[in-house]
Amino acid sequence: MNSRAGRRAAGILAKIWYYAPSALAILVLVLVWHVSVSWWGVREYIMPTPGAAVAALFDPKYRWLKNLLTTLYAVLGGFTIAALLGVGLAVLTVWNSYLERTIMPLLVLFNTLPKVALAPLFVIWLGYGVVPNIVIAVTVAFFPVVINTAAGLSRVDPDLLDLVRSLKGSKWQIFTKIRLPNSLPYIFAGMKLNATLSVIGAIVGEFVASESGLGALIIVGGVTLDTPSIFASLCLIAALGLALYAFVVLVERITMPWEFRDTTMN
Repeated sequence: MNSRAGRRAAGILAKIWYYAPSALAILVLVLVWHVSVSWWGVREYIMPTPGAAVAALFDPKYRWLKNLLTTLYAVLGGFTIAALLGVGLAVLTVWNSYLERTIMPLLVLFNTLPKVALAPLFVIWLGYGVVPNIVIAVTVAFFPVVINTAAGLSRVDPDLLDLVRSLKGSKWQIFTKIRLPNSLPYIFAGMKLNATLSVIGAIVGEFVASESGLGALIIVGGVTLDTPSIFASLCLIAALGLALYAFVVLVERITMPWEFRDTTMN
């Protein structure tokens, strides 16, 4: 029992030590921010101190819970739909070469369009609210999922495919037993991009098509020169993106534990 408790304690200390540089970097950044603003006497409407931003988080007039939940719905909706749509389109393009030649050029063409320019169209078509924000988040986030998943499904050793085909393996067996496991690192790479881009897409949508949410609060703060609320909103947005990214990493560790054994030992 003592050895097991010792190993558990050692594992916890190793994890703390692993993430300590990141926490220290954030702390140094906050200290530099505070010292710079205080030393130069910058007015609050230009650059607030970290304390002023934190104080704004406890001001009930901003209705933080309502605005945070509004953004959270848009982010989670965009992330989920982008994941399902991206993986589904990637599977279709790899499964059928004709669909690849048909779908991929259209996806590349659509991805070149600036999403900010598309946002007003979504407002016209879908009205105000969380739905157009989700759609905008999907348009921003799904393309990296498609590209990474398709790359993972395609980059399989040709000799291995020939061996399985010589053993009368079906196309479905090749997909489930070879292509899909091979593509997992690529899929999770796309999901990590999806986690950050869905947050960006939801905020872009709220800039244009929402009366509530953290993005809408930033717009109001910019008009009224209420920079503490802007920085407080940015901190919540960053925390939201970091939490979603950490969730993807957690699922990745559970799904592919062998990929992280070397890193945890180091």
